[in-house]
Amino acid sequence: MKAYHGLLTGPARIGVGLHAEKAFTRGDNITRIAGRVHHWRVLLRRGGAFLNNCFRFGPETYLDPGDGPGRYLNHSCDPNAGVRKESGRLLLFAARRIRRGEEIVIDYSTITGDDDVWRMYCRCGSRKCRRWVGRFGLLPATLRASYMKRGLVPSHILPTLD
Repeated sequence: MKAYHGLLTGPARIGVGLHAEKAFTRGDNITRIAGRVHHWRVLLRRGGAFLNNCFRFGPETYLDPGDGPGRYLNHSCDPNAGVRKESGRLLLFAARRIRRGEEIVIDYSTITGDDDVWRMYCRCGSRKCRRWVGRFGLLPATLRASYMKRGLVPSHILPTLD
């Protein structure tokens, strides 16, 4: 188990997840997702788990969270958190109230641009599970609108939308 300010890693539905060590209210910043920024060509060359753990950071760049808290963020089709970019930094924030001990999860589609080709089979277990996770533009229109209204789509993803 690893500890970060207000967060702990630990067993989750799928592997290891990031858990709240304290409660968060909607809109609270949870943590910064720090790491090294790479050009998309590096992701394709290295592939595998490296590619799967990176966050879209800019038009042609991705952030590798290394061994920081971002590495342990799991996906859910019913997320309780989101990612936003402020002043050139990625921030994880509470999309709704998160209880102490609850796993913090995001919808990976919100950090995947429409020009990305990545996708994965979903095993989140949510009643809202879509079975597949891919680029943001493939989400149902009502869900896309809801995510955008709630601020769950980072501003740097919006220009990629078809």
